[in-house]
Amino acid sequence: MEGRFSEGTWEISGFMRVLVFGLLLFILAFVLQLTLWKIHLPRRQVKTMLQIFFATLVCGVTALWCAPPSFTLMGLPAPSSPWGYLHICLFFISLTLAYMITYSALEADSPSLVMIMTIYNSEPEGLDRDRFRELMSDETLVMPRIKDVLLDRMVYMDGDRYCLTDKGRLMARLFLFYRSLVNAPEGG
Repeated sequence: MEGRFSEGTWEISGFMRVLVFGLLLFILAFVLQLTLWKIHLPRRQVKTMLQIFFATLVCGVTALWCAPPSFTLMGLPAPSSPWGYLHICLFFISLTLAYMITYSALEADSPSLVMIMTIYNSEPEGLDRDRFRELMSDETLVMPRIKDVLLDRMVYMDGDRYCLTDKGRLMARLFLFYRSLVNAPEGG
């Protein structure tokens, strides 16, 4: 990073630049995403989010690069080397990917969350086991996920068959590779 040793102490201005500029760009992208979602919820949310966040990164880094040498933000000047910009980009991308994973988990209710919310909504008396099984059908737990993978173009319909697209095959291979890497048992 752009920090350096100074009389036995670590000067953290380089680290602070990465933190401040990267975080501000991320917050700007997040606010843009929230604003657009209030106006209109896109069909392909994750793709749209990636476009918003990476456009914000490109525009933000370009603006910092083109800023006059006297420009400061919260007392911090813009990075003075390509390495500073690279660190800001890596920090921003890390935040973005972590947010995307969290968002995709919240975008569609997980089966576990659906079950918990169903039981929660029956409080304080609880939910009868037979009624619970009746409510937890494939229509409730499976079909929303099928619609998501169809919408994300990981799967397509061939008559009455679900088939993987190249994108779906890549995703399956990534998960299979990861599961073999951590020696996870088959089945879930």
